[in-house]
Amino acid sequence: MTATNDTNRTAIAAYLAAHAAAAELLEDITEALDEHHGVAPEQINWGHVGDVNEVVSQLAAIKNFIAGDES
Repeated sequence: MTATNDTNRTAIAAYLAAHAAAAELLEDITEALDEHHGVAPEQINWGHVGDVNEVVSQLAAIKNFIAGDES
């Protein structure tokens, strides 16, 4: 086995671990959003709207990064 193969295998393992961590974070985010960020619907105020809009902004930036989209 060459050093290149070892490096590639190590990179693949690291990639798969990071990918699994990202998928777990997505599940956590989805759960938090489904639970209204831990706030009862009748208690939602404009501060919560701002919080969710910040989440949307950050998720859009992440999506653009992953897709290679500069917009």
